[in-house]
Amino acid sequence: MSNATSPLLAGMGRLKSYVRKRMRDPDGVEDVVQETLARVMEQEQRQAIEHPLAYAFRVADSVILADVRKGGQARRLAGELDPLELVCDMPLADEVLDYRERFARFEAALARLTPMRRTVFRLRHVDGKSRQEIASELGLSLEAVKKHLVRAMADLAQALESDLGTAGEGQENNG
Repeated sequence: MSNATSPLLAGMGRLKSYVRKRMRDPDGVEDVVQETLARVMEQEQRQAIEHPLAYAFRVADSVILADVRKGGQARRLAGELDPLELVCDMPLADEVLDYRERFARFEAALARLTPMRRTVFRLRHVDGKSRQEIASELGLSLEAVKKHLVRAMADLAQALESDLGTAGEGQENNG
């Protein structure tokens, strides 16, 4: 049983009510709630969710809007809004959370690089400077810059791979 299960079960009535208020078709409420719970539990396997019920409300909104985007049951939405008025180019809440988690892992891996390697990597991949410009700016040889870039990429790849592997192993042990 995950850490999210108890708060979700305790707040199930509130979640169903929340979804029901946003939908016209009562038959669709159970489908949305089920999809919401599946997504929350899936996310909980990747990372602990501090406020599972609040997160579930946001995911429910995402599920409803995703259904509209797919041309699904627009009639389920409360009110007489045109489904096209609800379509937004912004990412869904669970997509944003996933992106933030991946970005945080990348930032942590970047912070573990040696200072020189991190500087060379940022100058090249963030500032867009050429290897020659970096070599001149830092007083390094072109070969040293290349070496730092190759090692930075290898270190980042290894760190991100082991972060993902560790997260997966930890969840398997908890399950």
